[in-house]
Amino acid sequence: MNQQWGFTLFELLCVMAIFSLLAHFGMSNILFLNQQQQDQQNLKAQVARLASALTRARELAVVSGHSSFVCGGMACSGEWSRGFRLYQTHNNTDYDVLNEVFIEALSLHWRGFPAQKKQIEYQANGLSGYQNGTFVFCLGKWQMDVVLNQSGRFYLSHLKSRRSEGDCL
Repeated sequence: MNQQWGFTLFELLCVMAIFSLLAHFGMSNILFLNQQQQDQQNLKAQVARLASALTRARELAVVSGHSSFVCGGMACSGEWSRGFRLYQTHNNTDYDVLNEVFIEALSLHWRGFPAQKKQIEYQANGLSGYQNGTFVFCLGKWQMDVVLNQSGRFYLSHLKSRRSEGDCL
């Protein structure tokens, strides 16, 4: 007599249910980690854009012999999260050099002297006229800083995880 071995429909359904639960929880973790990595890359790219503009403004002021400015927002309103504008002034006329818009989810704040800084001015000698402070960039749970010193030079902080939402205000 031949005996046949196999699985019942109930056993197959139980195995499929277990596999689907494992796949669901595994994918959510993978998607979460992927989003964290994208936020880190985006934040570093946005910080690099402002750092490049500050460097370019300083170089432009020294080479041209005229002051150059990096201001927050397209209309120089001081809304740094909306982007920045790099321009120079000659004979009471503004000449745009660069206009950049940040990604929408980015939060960018100025902390320093003066407290409501609308623009950074680089003089013809390359100095920023004692405008020191920190640009605080936040995206998701990540934060990075651009620290501007009194001579107009800056350095970038390391990428760090914020403890709370209030860290970026």
